[in-house]
Amino acid sequence: MGASLITIPLAIRYLGTERFGLWMTISSLLVMAGFADFGLGNGLLNAVARAHGKDDVDAVRKALSSALAYLCLIAGLLLILFFALYPIVPWADFFRVTSPAARIDAGPTLMVFTICFALNLPAGVVQRTQMGLQEGFLTNVWQLAGSVLSVLGLVLGIWLHAGLPMLILAIAGAPLIASVMNGLLFFGIRRPDLRPRWRLVSLDTTRQIMSVGVLFFVLQIVVAVAYSADGVVIARAVGAVNVPEYVIPQRMFSLITMMIAMFVTPLWPAYGEAISRGDTAWVRRTLYRSLFIVLLVASAAALILLFGARELIHWWAGPGINPPLLLLAGLALWTIMESCGSALAAFLNGSGFLHLQILVASIFGVTCIVAKVYLARRFGSVGLPWATIVTWGLINFLPLMFYARWKLNHLPQLGGAPAR
Repeated sequence: MGASLITIPLAIRYLGTERFGLWMTISSLLVMAGFADFGLGNGLLNAVARAHGKDDVDAVRKALSSALAYLCLIAGLLLILFFALYPIVPWADFFRVTSPAARIDAGPTLMVFTICFALNLPAGVVQRTQMGLQEGFLTNVWQLAGSVLSVLGLVLGIWLHAGLPMLILAIAGAPLIASVMNGLLFFGIRRPDLRPRWRLVSLDTTRQIMSVGVLFFVLQIVVAVAYSADGVVIARAVGAVNVPEYVIPQRMFSLITMMIAMFVTPLWPAYGEAISRGDTAWVRRTLYRSLFIVLLVASAAALILLFGARELIHWWAGPGINPPLLLLAGLALWTIMESCGSALAAFLNGSGFLHLQILVASIFGVTCIVAKVYLARRFGSVGLPWATIVTWGLINFLPLMFYARWKLNHLPQLGGAPAR
């Protein structure tokens, strides 16, 4: 969070509005590509959590070894595909940038982002393994180190008057280096018994992971398109120069959801382990408590931020960013709803109940993106959060709340019978 607070004002003042908008648009595009691992990362997390609940170390090793091998293959294929398309696509026209500097930087910046993104796919195996073992605090420590390095790299790049591609290399490359170092130390020193081996790579194990991972894959596609396409929608609808007006306050409110995610994400593997042990009472108690606490904290934080948003934005990013009040109100309400959704999703993901999530999310994703494109063309960036609020609340959240309550009553207990 501190890194975001520092990098955004530095970058927007150094790069200018359009090149900063280009950066944010490419970031949105690659966040949307988060499904490129075909769900293997999230499938691995669930597999490790379940195996850990059964104290099956061999199953953990097979799962992470198989996932690592196939993620390396996916990363290689992704890079081959990108470099085949790179000289063909006019990237400056695609992102609708007009200034000479932005047009020159468009292609190389996307290239740097894509390389770091592809390499991070196999590097992320250690993070999923640590989360599945409920040692996510180790991942967070290394992510902290990566954030500090990225800030230092940005400051150094600005001091050296580097171009946008080099700044992105510093910002996106530092977390990648931190992930690699995390893996080397975790598997080399802390848990050498879990060290991946090529001989443990198993097609059957991969199929088992993918049986859950493919559901996460579909869910990730929908989530990426619906939640992360805002920068692209604005750039395509009204131009990249208008992206900062939306992205700056959106990033500010996202600090709340990031804070909430720090607390609810570790519940995902904890739910998985508790369910594998039959501890339904703990699952029910934790879900209800987490929803109540998240609603209380997110509401208070969003309201405080809403009333001081404009002053904070002027102090943070400069007087050139003046988001309308209706946009700020929409972002505040969506922050509360998204935070509660994160607490609910931790239970649904950890329990493996993904089929209904995919059904309602698919309907929501299509509806949401159509509503965003329409409202962006009619009202500009103001319409985007309200499109998300209405479609997500009606199509996604309400059905999943009822479904989660029903599932809670049908989980097996310690004695083997379903809860009532």
